[in-house]
Amino acid sequence: MISSVFISGRLGKVLKKGLRYVELDRLIPGPTGRFAVDKIPVKSQSFEEDSFLSEPEGAYICLQGRLETDPDFGIIVVLEVSEMYHFPKGTKQI
Repeated sequence: MISSVFISGRLGKVLKKGLRYVELDRLIPGPTGRFAVDKIPVKSQSFEEDSFLSEPEGAYICLQGRLETDPDFGIIVVLEVSEMYHFPKGTKQI
């Protein structure tokens, strides 16, 4: 079966070699008025250090990938295509 997902969010913590979280804010705030953050484990297909793994936490990313299972993390997204968005130097990210 073929799967395809599209995600736009922020880069999160690197989990292990080739795998890091992408963080997504939910669209509807919870009872406290805050937006919950979902963390999706995403695996790079690159065998070398690439921009997906080396960019700082909080950098914005849009990616396309496919679903697979990982013995440690369950369902993960395997990165196929990505685009990083960089802010001008000195701009504070929220």
